[in-house]
Amino acid sequence: MRLTVTTEDDKIVTVEVDAETQVANLKAIIEAETDLPGATQALVFNGRELVDASTLASSGVKDGDLIMVLTKPPPGSVNPAALNPDGSAVNPGAFQTHLKNDAHLMRQLRSGNPALHAAVLNPDFAPMQALLRDAHRARAEAEARRNAEIDLLNADPFDLEAQRKIEEAIRLQNVDANYETAMETTPEAFGSVIMLYVDMKVNDQPIKAFVDSGAQMTIMSLGCAQRLGLERLIDRRFQGTAKGVGTQKIIGKVHQAPIVIADVSMPCAITVLEKEQDIDFIFGLDMLKRHQCCIDLEKNELRVGSIGKSVPFLTEHALPAAAKAIDDAEAEERNRADDGAGAAPGPVTEPVSETTGNVSGGVPGASVTQTQSPAPAPGASTESKIAKLVELGFDRAKCAEALEASGGNEEYAASLLFSGF
Repeated sequence: MRLTVTTEDDKIVTVEVDAETQVANLKAIIEAETDLPGATQALVFNGRELVDASTLASSGVKDGDLIMVLTKPPPGSVNPAALNPDGSAVNPGAFQTHLKNDAHLMRQLRSGNPALHAAVLNPDFAPMQALLRDAHRARAEAEARRNAEIDLLNADPFDLEAQRKIEEAIRLQNVDANYETAMETTPEAFGSVIMLYVDMKVNDQPIKAFVDSGAQMTIMSLGCAQRLGLERLIDRRFQGTAKGVGTQKIIGKVHQAPIVIADVSMPCAITVLEKEQDIDFIFGLDMLKRHQCCIDLEKNELRVGSIGKSVPFLTEHALPAAAKAIDDAEAEERNRADDGAGAAPGPVTEPVSETTGNVSGGVPGASVTQTQSPAPAPGASTESKIAKLVELGFDRAKCAEALEASGGNEEYAASLLFSGF
């Protein structure tokens, strides 16, 4: 019978086996196909792990079924991230190496917990272990305080205000539990995603182009057009306004710019914006559709159907400076972009004649980069937010301090207060 096998890295293989094949033998076949050691394989079918000694038929596996391969630590190995009951690392050396090897996590520690970041880089394990114990103790104390507050509020079950506070405390506990579960099971979701750039040439000049299917048009800044020698081709009759995260003036359009992808020349229409921006050149949806492009994330390449060629997306070290992983300076730049300055445009209006000055509406998408810091909740004034926090039973000064620390986010401030801020 034929089985479909999928791995954690989304690799899919098809194997031909007999119904009486033992699970252990199937692991050996999968090892030959995927290079995953059989000792680290956990074969899951219909939500349960298959036992090595059982046969496929006795396990209920039939022709055409799907088997999922999960990776487990080899026998006798120790989880490098394992912690003792007091919060310290079981194997501090392995724990430190595990953190150092995760570049995204180290960047998050540098910005969110600089003390622990410095301790991880310190060859002496004692400071790191002490910080881990302190963090564990602080979490335990905060949990004890929350439980004590709930017990106190439960003393009068008919007090509606007390019940409302209990409801809010439970909700925040659920939020924290959900966050911790996500950190444990899908830590990659908290890392930064590498943006999609490809190498190409415009007017015989090399450039790194940002591939963005959410941008309606292919866009270039005026400064970039000047550097590439395209300014003489700008048709200034096609003016308008680009709207997305902020607005920018469209000064014109280059109707046919010579670009080269994978050593093949192609025509490309480029809308030119007035101001400089972090991304010099956005290869947008208009050209992606015109040249029948396919963004293949499995092979990490851009396939250009009109020329029958593929070009790989750039690795992180080859990206332009503005697109590399977020550090402190880039985070500040993005915060300024949130105010509308130098933002990458999304929706672009239809071009209009310079003499009319009117802009007709277009319907497009926007290019927005998410940051890790909590965003201020819109709408309510600072005073009203403080008043709501005071209603939860906290001191007004503490409420104002927590609200400022959370960047104006009311829910995040409440979470800080309940955790003993």
